[in-house]
Amino acid sequence: MHRLFPAALVAAVTVSACSLPTIDKEADAKARTLFEQVRTQADLGANADLAPDLRTPEALAQLAGMRNALPPGAPTAAALRSWNAYSGTGGSRTNLIHAYSYPGRTVLAETVLTKGKDGAWRIVGFHLTFEDGAPGQGDKPALTVTEKPQDI
Repeated sequence: MHRLFPAALVAAVTVSACSLPTIDKEADAKARTLFEQVRTQADLGANADLAPDLRTPEALAQLAGMRNALPPGAPTAAALRSWNAYSGTGGSRTNLIHAYSYPGRTVLAETVLTKGKDGAWRIVGFHLTFEDGAPGQGDKPALTVTEKPQDI
């Protein structure tokens, strides 16, 4: 029994030294800010985090129009539901899906961000889908604004 204790202690220390990947807090904050800007009809043209393709008049109008699909008022809760990240020689890409709870409906906001060699996150895509009893939502496409695909 005494011989097992040191081995178990070493194993516990080794496992605790490993860490799981974590969400990039800056990317998470930018995604949450964009949703809030859409929800409150803020001036999206002033959002310096939007990639150039999302700053065109057409893309800004489509982003602003997403407000009409949201339930009225502020969400009662918001949580990060899932995320993934990719890195390559040209930069990084992360997809974040936040769930915003409203009475009778949950709005899923997927924000796609890329980070180039300058180290700054840029929002290159924003998608809204709905769950929890959204009437007639089954056959409707998600609202989407996405920058042209790019290699990373």
